Amino acid sequence: MSTKYPALAAMGIVNPNQIDRFSLQTSGDYDVLRIIYKREKGSLLPGSKKFKFRRSTRLIEMDGGNKKHETISEISPALSGAISELHKLVNQKYTHKEQKEIIQDEMLRLEEEISTRITYLKSLIDKLDD
Repeated sequence: MSTKYPALAAMGIVNPNQIDRFSLQTSGDYDVLRIIYKREKGSLLPGSKKFKFRRSTRLIEMDGGNKKHETISEISPALSGAISELHKLVNQKYTHKEQKEIIQDEMLRLEEEISTRITYLKSLIDKLDD
């Protein structure tokens, strides 16, 4: 296990240098971290892996002591540490321009997925009209 990246090691990541990029999404009470690996062609290892982290909740006082409280959710400390380490890893591997290109590529893929999904849903609606 790598002592250089203790949060990633705690998640079971043995070879952090194989990490290519990552994404983070919130889904309900969870944050979902997706780590994408750089794999050799023909590798049997997975190209990506998802990790779910439950969001921490805490009560904060509202209205300056009028006994009104609000519950807020926050990123878990374990995830925060992992993201910090992932930023270090990714920033060491790619220039600013390369990072921009990666993000643009991810956006293009997302747009294509959404377009395909919308087309599929429209076809289902059209079938209901018959």
